Amino acid sequence: MIGSPTTIKAAPLPVLLRDLVMNQFLLARELGLDPPSILKTAEITRRVYAIDLSPTKDVTRTHQASVNCLDIEAVESRYMLSGGADATVYLYDLEEPLNTEKFMIRSLASVPRNVGHKYGVSGVSWYPFDTGLFITSSFDHTVKAWDTNTMQFHTGIRPISSLLPLIYMNHDPQEACTFDLETKVYSHAISPIASHCLVAGVSANPRIRLCDLRTGAFTHSLPGHRGAVMAVRWSPRDEFTLASGGTDHTVRIWDIRRSTACLVSLDQHNTDADPLSPTNVAHGDAVTGLTFTPTGHHLLSTSHDERLRLWDAWTGRNTLVNYGPYIRNRFDQALAPVVVSGGGGLGSAAGATGCDPPLVFHPSDDHQILVFDMFRGKLLKRLRGAYGRVTCICWRPDKEELYSGSNDHEILVWSPVVSKADIDQTPVAQMDTWSDDD
Repeated sequence: MIGSPTTIKAAPLPVLLRDLVMNQFLLARELGLDPPSILKTAEITRRVYAIDLSPTKDVTRTHQASVNCLDIEAVESRYMLSGGADATVYLYDLEEPLNTEKFMIRSLASVPRNVGHKYGVSGVSWYPFDTGLFITSSFDHTVKAWDTNTMQFHTGIRPISSLLPLIYMNHDPQEACTFDLETKVYSHAISPIASHCLVAGVSANPRIRLCDLRTGAFTHSLPGHRGAVMAVRWSPRDEFTLASGGTDHTVRIWDIRRSTACLVSLDQHNTDADPLSPTNVAHGDAVTGLTFTPTGHHLLSTSHDERLRLWDAWTGRNTLVNYGPYIRNRFDQALAPVVVSGGGGLGSAAGATGCDPPLVFHPSDDHQILVFDMFRGKLLKRLRGAYGRVTCICWRPDKEELYSGSNDHEILVWSPVVSKADIDQTPVAQMDTWSDDD
């Protein structure tokens, strides 16, 4: 007996419109009207806009306190470090096995409490050119360099790389070198492009300290701030330029080669006064985070005044982009936004394709991550899912994934969410419209 025809559900209108747009990009590429990078940029942009809490990836809960900092290495975009208020550091392998519907990211290795730091870890960062070395800073007054191979690897796990031979080694089998800044360290930074091996450390002391990994000693200090310094970043365009922000409400740009290293103190009002005038302030309260765009053309700053500001890195002028009253940022902790743009994302290898227009992801105290259009200031999306204050975020460019840490001890994965309409969409003409009862 002939059965009744099965019902065929049409694809949602947004999916049809998206497919139409992508077909237009494909046609323009095949006709030579657009370069191939245009299609890639369009697809990356679509994926970034579709980011939400991942339904297929989770990170095992390893920290027993707030997750203070995260970093993903730029060599393979595969290994991630996390540092916690419990004074521990964990290493994760983010590579997803093939043909897995649900993937649990587990830690490979760790630096336990007291073996590494005595108090909370305030910052972690990979050495930009090799996964054999990473840097940590802590409220125990120290900045430490670590050999990845001598971490406490879990059963059955092998080290991932070899340490560069230029690093000064002491008698500790895990530490490469330790720098004592004599007061709690809020943050540190290492240049992604530099030929030098300098780590900039900022602390409750107004001076920025430059630590040389080649010798295991300090090179010099940068005086200028009038209070604790909470944020520091190296320029991705100039290996000798860095930016810092502190509790004196200022953002300062430095050239470490100059005897008078401070070039300018940014002024939110764009006055034409002395660039180093003591009246220049970038924010109305302590500056807690800085991020250069991947091109180095712009600098973002965030503050306890709960304002996000975009600066022209060439002129030092405030671009006056208004990001609205949405950010919540009141805790004494370094808190940096992430920029996703044509360079592929902060800390990633520079590239010709990426998200267009650029987006800013900003962690917020009210348990969410805010997504802004960088140049228009428009709030595009709120990423909700954390049960605690979001304390840190980092970007994985080759997968268009965002990782966040919070004070509920969890690390969450945010990835492009594929709708059911995108899966197994067999054209109607190829479908059997009869039931199996015939």
